[in-house]
Amino acid sequence: MKKTTKLTSLLLAMLMLATACGGGETTPAADNAGTTAPSADAETPAEETVPEETEPEYEPLPSKDMNGFDLCFYNYDESWLSWVINILDTEETTGDVLNDAVWDRNNRMEETYNCVISQMLDRNPADQLAALVQAGDTSADVVMIYDEQIVNHYAAGRLLTWDVLPHVNFEHPWWSWNATQTFNAAGKVYAATGDFSLAQSTRSFILMFNKDMYADLSLEDDLYQLVLDGKWTMDKLITLAETAVLDLNGDGVMNPLDDRFGTAGAIKLWFGSLVTGAGIKYVDLDEEGNAVFAIPGNEYAATVMSDILAKHNGNYIFTQVAEGVHSGSNESQVMFKNNQTLFHGSSMKGISGYRDMDSDIGILPFPKYTEDQDAYYALTSGGTMATIPTTLPADSYDNVGLILEAMSRDSRESVIPVYKETLLKSRYARDEGSAAMLDIIFASAMYDIGLSVIPSETYYKYMEVFMNGTDTFASLTKSITKIVNKKLESLTKQG
Repeated sequence: MKKTTKLTSLLLAMLMLATACGGGETTPAADNAGTTAPSADAETPAEETVPEETEPEYEPLPSKDMNGFDLCFYNYDESWLSWVINILDTEETTGDVLNDAVWDRNNRMEETYNCVISQMLDRNPADQLAALVQAGDTSADVVMIYDEQIVNHYAAGRLLTWDVLPHVNFEHPWWSWNATQTFNAAGKVYAATGDFSLAQSTRSFILMFNKDMYADLSLEDDLYQLVLDGKWTMDKLITLAETAVLDLNGDGVMNPLDDRFGTAGAIKLWFGSLVTGAGIKYVDLDEEGNAVFAIPGNEYAATVMSDILAKHNGNYIFTQVAEGVHSGSNESQVMFKNNQTLFHGSSMKGISGYRDMDSDIGILPFPKYTEDQDAYYALTSGGTMATIPTTLPADSYDNVGLILEAMSRDSRESVIPVYKETLLKSRYARDEGSAAMLDIIFASAMYDIGLSVIPSETYYKYMEVFMNGTDTFASLTKSITKIVNKKLESLTKQG
């Protein structure tokens, strides 16, 4: 039975401090060209991510009787954050395979350590964190925060860095190495995501293709094999997309209502995923671990952005079907289902929206920029990450660290395979090739503070250049450098 004492305590604190609020802005993305992770998260793409024979090499976790310790997550309900899978705990088995996998995992933790795993649900825990910390409320041991708000809370001094938690080892493959290198200040991790939560991995962006249309166009490349061979590049994507462009009604005007395109949708997803896929970050860490604007002086980034723009101008490979850089996803979904586009970008969770599509679909990672790039990178943004509030008592550090490490390690062999193989590979992806692609995408998640935290100052500005169709990337970079640097200084320096 789950405890309710912590929920009652938090609700009382919220009532007492109803006018208090927290919050801020955020956005995530990819690694700089040449940046690689020392773990399985950034392997050169291969059909298998972590060799099975390496698993026994991990040292066993210590045994401990926690005497009923209650590890409580402060987590989002589904009233707002509906676009990710955010399940951390469940009250009962329901027959749903994912729900029951989480139930089984948590029961294993509770039986192994004589502990309780519980959660308090709220529409937006990040909005209440300031009040919680101000009240000295110790109800929440781990606070899940939407990535756009994390850095603001860290800068305000409301979050501990994860080095206080024994047992957590970010070198292990059940933690996202790239995330811990991104939400990091001077070597100190202040937010993390691991296999215990699907909230970020279900926000990795993927590329679908219409397999029936691909066959009808008599295209010979085996797309899955191109990916596995490391030859799936932006140029190859553009070449294939061009073959799909057709004035179906013959009126001489390309119209999203009547004709066929390479792809369609929101610039935010398409341009953003191609930039991230090239291994470019808007914000990176310098040698001292400080967040810096990574575009000025980066000739590779300038070349890639200009090339993306040039290769999309005037050829109907990509058509924007709504005004603004953010809109167009719903309209493009309709076009893809109507066989009006060959390729379509979506989130990992969004794949579930195509179960009823008549044509067969395949799933791919967004492409590399060139073949010599060492890995694929999947833009990952718009989910939640785990943070440790400053109200966590010091005598809880050991228990919290041990349970989080154990949950992530266990999930790698239980919850994650259920999600990938049962929900994705069997229900939505319609062939074994797509199943292999999903493994690569999971291993390729990339984060960027420029995407997650200050998109209005960086990410969105560059998307607007792409939308306008005139190459002003260089002048844009020059005009915003001081603004971005000042913003980063204010965000990442704790006050």
